[in-house]
Amino acid sequence: MDGCHDTGCDASEIEAEDTLALVGCPNVGKSVVFGELAEEYVDVSNYPGTTVDTTLAEFGDYKLTDTPGVYGISAFDEEERVTREIVLEADAVVNVVDATHLDRDLFLTLQLLDMGIPTVVALNMMDEAEAGGIDIDVEALEDALGVPVVPTVAVDGEGIDDLRERIPEATAPEETAVEEYYDELPEELEATRAEKTLLVEGDEPLAREVDVGGVMADGGSAALVEPGMREVVYGDRRSRVQSIADEVQSVTEIDGGIRETISDLMVNPLTGTPIALAMLGVIFYVIGGLVAQRIVGYTEGLFFGEYYNPAVNEFVGGLIPATGWAEPIEFLLLNDNLGLLTITVQYIVGVLLPLVMAFYLAIGLLEDSGILPRLAVLTDRGLNRIGLNGRAVVPMIVGVGCVTMAVITTRMVGSKRERLISTALLGLAIPCSAQIGVIMGLLAGLGLVWWFGYLGVLVAVLGVAGLALDRTLPGEGQALVTELPRLRVPRPGNILRKTYNRTKMFLREAAPLFAGTALVVSLLDYVGGLEAIMNGLRPLTSLIGMPADFGQILVLGLIRRDFAAAGMTNMALSHAQIFVGLIVITLFVPCILTMTMILKERDKKTAILMWLGSWVAAFTVGGLAAATLGVLGL
Repeated sequence: MDGCHDTGCDASEIEAEDTLALVGCPNVGKSVVFGELAEEYVDVSNYPGTTVDTTLAEFGDYKLTDTPGVYGISAFDEEERVTREIVLEADAVVNVVDATHLDRDLFLTLQLLDMGIPTVVALNMMDEAEAGGIDIDVEALEDALGVPVVPTVAVDGEGIDDLRERIPEATAPEETAVEEYYDELPEELEATRAEKTLLVEGDEPLAREVDVGGVMADGGSAALVEPGMREVVYGDRRSRVQSIADEVQSVTEIDGGIRETISDLMVNPLTGTPIALAMLGVIFYVIGGLVAQRIVGYTEGLFFGEYYNPAVNEFVGGLIPATGWAEPIEFLLLNDNLGLLTITVQYIVGVLLPLVMAFYLAIGLLEDSGILPRLAVLTDRGLNRIGLNGRAVVPMIVGVGCVTMAVITTRMVGSKRERLISTALLGLAIPCSAQIGVIMGLLAGLGLVWWFGYLGVLVAVLGVAGLALDRTLPGEGQALVTELPRLRVPRPGNILRKTYNRTKMFLREAAPLFAGTALVVSLLDYVGGLEAIMNGLRPLTSLIGMPADFGQILVLGLIRRDFAAAGMTNMALSHAQIFVGLIVITLFVPCILTMTMILKERDKKTAILMWLGSWVAAFTVGGLAAATLGVLGL
């Protein structure tokens, strides 16, 4: 393989004409197989018209596409619709199957073969199957399916070379059991085998698009077969799956031992809650304490603060005159708020890079060990009350370390609706670790009652906002559907590789966005725009009982949240004013980088609504708090 693997490229730079799609259920090791085949990630972007990520790379003569994990190809949700579109356009498919769940994963395999999609099966996790007492006759499975089957252990690279060699053999049986149902379709229908298979399964979007006797069925009838046909086809396919699984595998009961015991303890609310809290405490300490405070304190404060920024200021300042036409250029490059060559680089390399790496290491450990799906199951019931499911626990944890990073992790949260709720709650009422450190210092001087009052207000805002969003947003929350993989010892090589690839892709996306935003804010600062904003905020500050110069604190918060909290330490405020001020700066708009990421991950309208909503929430709750404290005489 050659091309752009080492330097990264856009999908448009991949010269291959044939498309090879990786398809499989969630948690089958599909992304690991992708990494082994492509050697390195190339381009990650949203599939057109969706918020679903797809990853593209060059693999030999193919354009390799990694699809979302799905249990079937249909149009039931966004991930399945994206996978269906990619499969229908693909020249061949590598179907990654979990060897420990043949009776589940072969449903998708048979659906691909029923559609006539040229397929090679990568029978992954063979080591776990063996450890679980599952013996699979690979040759018998290959005969039963009629396509190449390659046993693999992707995390160790086993079988990947064989898989590369057999991909050109991708095929599909000429006949399929589903063909008997094609008679239910209109005789004048013009459709491919793949389309006919989806149509007898009741694929409504496709039914609106196909050509029936020279006339496009554009919205006339949502289905071309009788109601209930899908259940008939699915039932027949499940019977075939079970028959093949019974034929090719034998299972020896093996005592799960301590792993099963730990797994049971982790999903039981009585025992799992303290275990989860302990793990979350460790994650918060590592990301929010060790990395965000100590490591970032070193990289940002010592390296950039004492060495890099002074050196750049001296070098660039010596090249550019400080007056005349060069003055605005010098300001944009070197200003103390968001200088393009100083503070911007400091944020990206000194702050974001350590946090991003630490986060992806933590997520990699949770994924590889099998803990993450158990954590989702444990927290699912509580999060259901605000329109989310258990997957949303990860962004909430990460948000306490870095809200910007947390916005990115909302990609793993089910539907678009749930991603909207998660993002809104993160931007509204989750303080980042840098801000928490200053807030705790200010509250320490007030006493424990004020600290619990502050936490109570944030929890109440989260609950009310979550309920309001759940009631007003169209649609319903998705139930948590997840498999619980075996608990296992994480593989360092796999975790490090995923961390490297994910960190690189994040920086490739985030760095240009932040640099562009920093440039715009610096321009506003230079022409006096930030000063105008500060003056415009003065009437609002009086509504919450704060002095006029509190507007400057809010402007600092626009740039970076902890700047606002730190600015309050230099103000002469009463206990009540400190309390109200901390509530307002926490609920106030997210920092520039977080807003930039919200704009990228969601859309312009959503980002603006969230931004305006945080203004309303901050001053409404702050005003109520100030009024309540006034009534109490505090």
